[in-house]
Amino acid sequence: MNLDSTHRLLEGLNEPQQRAVVTTHGPLLILAGAGSGKTTVITRRIAWLIESEGVLPGSILAMTFTNKAAQEMSERVQHLVTVPAYQLWVSTFHSFCTRVLRTEGDLTPIGKNFVIFDPSDQKSLMKHVLSELNLSEKQYHPKRMLAEISQYKNQCLLPSEIDHSPSERSLATLIDVYALYQEGLKTHHACDFDDLLLLTERLLRDPAMQAKYQEKFKYIMVDEYQDTNRAQYRLIQHLVGEDRNICVVGDEDQSIYGWRGADIRNILDFQKDFPHTTQIKLEQNYRSTQSILDAASLVIKNNQDRIGKDLWTNRGTGEKVVFRLSQDGRSEGNWIADQAQFELLRSSEARVAILYRANWQSRQIEEALRAKNIPYLLIGGVKFYERQEIKDLLSYLRLLYNPYDLVSFRRAINAPSRGVGPTTLKKIEAAIPQGGHPLEGILQALKAGVVKGKAGREVTRFAEIILQGRKERELRGLASLVQWMLQESGLIQALEKENTIESESRLRNLEEFLNAAADEETLGSTLDQFLDRITLVSDADSVDIASRLSLMTIHCAKGLEFSAVFLSGMEEDVFPNRNAKDDENGLEEERRLFYVAITRAQMKLYLTGARHRRVMGMNTLGLPSRFLRELPEDVLDQPIRWGVEVYQSGEGDWSNAHEEWSDSTSFPPSKSSYKTNRSFYANKKTEERPSKPKVSKDGWPLGTRVNSPRFGDGLITSSTGKGDMLTYTIMFHSHGEKRIVAKYGSLEKKGSQ
Repeated sequence: MNLDSTHRLLEGLNEPQQRAVVTTHGPLLILAGAGSGKTTVITRRIAWLIESEGVLPGSILAMTFTNKAAQEMSERVQHLVTVPAYQLWVSTFHSFCTRVLRTEGDLTPIGKNFVIFDPSDQKSLMKHVLSELNLSEKQYHPKRMLAEISQYKNQCLLPSEIDHSPSERSLATLIDVYALYQEGLKTHHACDFDDLLLLTERLLRDPAMQAKYQEKFKYIMVDEYQDTNRAQYRLIQHLVGEDRNICVVGDEDQSIYGWRGADIRNILDFQKDFPHTTQIKLEQNYRSTQSILDAASLVIKNNQDRIGKDLWTNRGTGEKVVFRLSQDGRSEGNWIADQAQFELLRSSEARVAILYRANWQSRQIEEALRAKNIPYLLIGGVKFYERQEIKDLLSYLRLLYNPYDLVSFRRAINAPSRGVGPTTLKKIEAAIPQGGHPLEGILQALKAGVVKGKAGREVTRFAEIILQGRKERELRGLASLVQWMLQESGLIQALEKENTIESESRLRNLEEFLNAAADEETLGSTLDQFLDRITLVSDADSVDIASRLSLMTIHCAKGLEFSAVFLSGMEEDVFPNRNAKDDENGLEEERRLFYVAITRAQMKLYLTGARHRRVMGMNTLGLPSRFLRELPEDVLDQPIRWGVEVYQSGEGDWSNAHEEWSDSTSFPPSKSSYKTNRSFYANKKTEERPSKPKVSKDGWPLGTRVNSPRFGDGLITSSTGKGDMLTYTIMFHSHGEKRIVAKYGSLEKKGSQ
């Protein structure tokens, strides 16, 4: 292929990137390694289709996973070619499906004028469903039921399509819950996030509808293809026409959302789904130093489910990866805080991230940062649009658009409190005519006299606000409507009357919401478009990339980059996560998560661990993460001292494992293909030894080597209880981790402290 590198749309691109831009016909798989400039390639490719090949902008569909990514792509394309924004179909999957359903919704159970339920709305409806079925929330937890239903929706299955036998009572109950939940959504003229995909996919099963959209979209592009689930996969299959002009961009090594339905097989099997696919690998990294890339590459090669790529950079070798072992979680937090402050002082442009596997790990790090007066931003706290006062206001606005929304009605009628109790609400809901909405229920309940007195006056006033608001919606702009509702609802007056620091903060939040409405109005958004955008905001969209020091889980950090990255908790059962490490697929996803964490770093990477950590109220002995031994020795800041791998050779002494991870400390057997005789090393020069061992409650110290008649040699890693209830958690050489009651375990102590 002859490439004209002087063409303005190809300037500054390397050779594989240029080929990816100009390869426009037939199926194309772009394997884009971390930091390889994939967004540049995608936007240049869209611009190339429009400018060089004369493709109409509206004939190109580009889909990704966050509003932030979609907005960035759209803006970049508009800078490259002169295209009005409305002509571009660059959006998230959920936004695309919303747009289709707003047009074709009359062919679905929910119609065109539906509302989208967010997680709190779903939970509210689920609680109502469980109550209707007389099911205990304790046994059938709403969040768990919603998660199980979500899995079926991601597989494009409705309740009637789930295979089960009469003996599977728990599954039969779930199907009943699922069916009533769907009926509830239909009654509310609502759908949840999964329904957006499910309903659109089922809509496009119709040959005529499929032909309509295949004719409309001649070129399909999908970003982050490794994150697609079954519903998204089938949606794409429906949209690809006979020309098979489908381009997917992704990195199988960054597939980290299997727990929410993403299927790595979609990208691994793409060339089977579309024979004669052109494959292009983007392997030049523009983000990180070579030491960081070498660390990432050597670790991820232990995974089996991958196509493979070799990342390289022109940014130089860079500083080595730093590992620090601390005595406990508090010491780890203090050390991270000190080093993070140092990184921030190195440059006024520095942006630093502290990453962890799970949210609970942030506490001791946050405490250390606060103690040292180091400002930081915690990603993953209560999001703006999920705050109580914002949800209260949204419930009013949603009723102006969709009066059938019973969840919003139940919230709004007592925000602020009007003294309308559960009994009055039940009377109103019982009075709603078949196919009617709650305001009609109020009218019927008042006529029948079942609601009267103060409650009657309050619900009458509430109904008047909503009915007048529906009229105001036709007369006012978006910001003016929001301001009107803030006053008429009584939300502002109630907070002003409360007159506390908290209420003042809530008032400021409502004012910020009004600012958001004003911004949307300048873009020409209507109320329904504004509500859709708010509901479809994702976790990644809330990340403030301008913050100099951010704390977040690794999942939240995907797609971001930082000059320095700290990754804490490099211990077994922390990372890899206890629930994932014993399953081969789960372990591979954990390793991909480690790869993602490493590749967020541009210049400096710190890995930290703790000898002892309190988990679930127990003081546990941390064994080093198996991922640490997969790191290449030459990228680390200290030479590795090789030791004996106890689990492989049976040799070694664990008696001092409570004092430090050293030559004598063993790794649990790894299920990866990587074989090694390495043992963990500790930086003895910089890490002080404790004055005395940590002792478990009423028993042997943590780190004591014991022998069990049933399981053989093992190491005590944690304990709980006292006396007859003293229970040890023991890592055994041949049988892995077991919990044994000391009184009945016939344990023999093998080492001495």
